[in-house]
Amino acid sequence: MNGHVNGGYDEHGGHDMVDEHADVASDGDERITAFWQAARGHVGFGKLDGIVGSVPLDVVPPPSFSFGEGAEADAAVLEVLAGARTSGGSPRADYGLDSDLPRAGDLAIVLDSRGEPRALIRTTHVTLADDVVAEQFELVYPTDGPTPPVD
Repeated sequence: MNGHVNGGYDEHGGHDMVDEHADVASDGDERITAFWQAARGHVGFGKLDGIVGSVPLDVVPPPSFSFGEGAEADAAVLEVLAGARTSGGSPRADYGLDSDLPRAGDLAIVLDSRGEPRALIRTTHVTLADDVVAEQFELVYPTDGPTPPVD
């Protein structure tokens, strides 16, 4: 499942995910920022901001991607939100060094076809088989409404 993030928050290209669109939210986009601010507490980030301040992994959102384009992306994100889609895979050749491979615990934001953040997922298991990298993931933060405004 490309486009997913590793522990260092690096992005990877993908065959079944779309990472670059003119209308898709990027890491600096307010939609991603607002979604991350709402979702980060579900992974334990943001709980001590008032006491110890923010740390970089807390502030910087994980990479975002969509599973395909148009209706395909919308159908896939609905499957993720419903719990019907919990895995993805990509050719090993789509990754650079072994350090670029996904790892359990990695986070990613799934976008719909309009580039709206819809789900935060966490990789639970990675399998390398032949020339394929397969990831299992869990839904961490679902939302089916508009992204909350940035404070």
